[in-house]
Amino acid sequence: MLALIKARLLDGTGDEHQEDATIVVEGTRIREVGRGIRYPEEARVIDVKGMTVMPGLIDCHLHVGGFVIDDPGWQFSRLYLIPFFWDYLRNFALRRKLAIESGVTTVRSAGDNYPHILQLRDKIESGRLTGPRIIAPGPIFTAPGGHPAGTIYKGNRYIIEHATRQVSDPEGARVEVRKLAEGRVDCIKAVYDKANPLEHGHEIPHLSPEVLQAIVDEAHKHNLRVMVHTGDRGEMRDAVEAGADSIEHGVLPSHAPSAEYEDDLVKMMVDKGTYYVPTLAVAWAFGSLYPEALADAEKALRRLHDRGVKIALGTDSGAPGVKIGSGVHKELELLVEAGLTPMEAIMAATKNAAENLGKGNELGTIEKGKLADMIVVSNDPLEQIDNTKGIQMVMKSGKILVNRVGQSR
Repeated sequence: MLALIKARLLDGTGDEHQEDATIVVEGTRIREVGRGIRYPEEARVIDVKGMTVMPGLIDCHLHVGGFVIDDPGWQFSRLYLIPFFWDYLRNFALRRKLAIESGVTTVRSAGDNYPHILQLRDKIESGRLTGPRIIAPGPIFTAPGGHPAGTIYKGNRYIIEHATRQVSDPEGARVEVRKLAEGRVDCIKAVYDKANPLEHGHEIPHLSPEVLQAIVDEAHKHNLRVMVHTGDRGEMRDAVEAGADSIEHGVLPSHAPSAEYEDDLVKMMVDKGTYYVPTLAVAWAFGSLYPEALADAEKALRRLHDRGVKIALGTDSGAPGVKIGSGVHKELELLVEAGLTPMEAIMAATKNAAENLGKGNELGTIEKGKLADMIVVSNDPLEQIDNTKGIQMVMKSGKILVNRVGQSR
């Protein structure tokens, strides 16, 4: 039994924080939370007076096997393969550490090598490895030669085979979804993006609406949520109509400008409960190539958010300049810059993110009965959003993974 006492509690529900709160953790779950809570004398007690306790952060869109590069303008070099393969052989130890030390306790892969990503997920879940909880779709559904198989993965037969599923007809798409469901993926990802022919020198094949619909229908039959990568509002409309559970990116730099959304599309997203994962951090990182990218992405976010579309945080970490872990804090800053309040940004990274993953009954808020995923930060993020960077403690499923606070007894 563990008790955090004298906390400034920011529970992720949207309520104003409570002062002098106590959180009692028993095993993996939160036993009690609130003011005036009593705890057993034998409990381990940690005094967090003056600090803020909040839910563990969630990144709904990253690539675990992507780049770990701070520089947005970095150009690929074969020398990078040396540290990459070293980290791969260590079950991505560096990437796991970067996430946890940044307070990121849950991530959703947006496409990684299959089945390696599920093996990594299971090793973490069983306690054999320390790292963020992984929600994984495995390979990405795309058209034959479509993005990313025919773009950033082009020529790499291994990654195309293990990280994509290229489908051209509805029945073939259903068969591949069923295979992945049997392989125990957590969700499904589809790329519904024409990509920019000027960027690649030729037209990029694109899933048909009928194939996308088959992917979504089959996934939902197996209780798998579907994330759909789109690049403009027309693609968003098709994806929402098909029943996508979340729209990833929405506005991509190479498609800008497309930040204006028709009212009926926005209403459809609200009515269907479609989540929007804007990935502003990657738009920021692409700023040198597409100077208007971030402005367009922020404009799109404001329009959707202001009209009631639910926002969940995702970073697209793995792209150069968007680093796993720290990318979440950059995304929080950009969400506030785009017009969300600090509270709304925090909810995008906690409550909304958990609900987007279908894990709202277990994660995302500090409430009785939920898994004890929490972080302690030095100062109040409601006063300044970058206070989320001041990590003093990280707890995942009741286990303290980072502790700079110490304990009272």
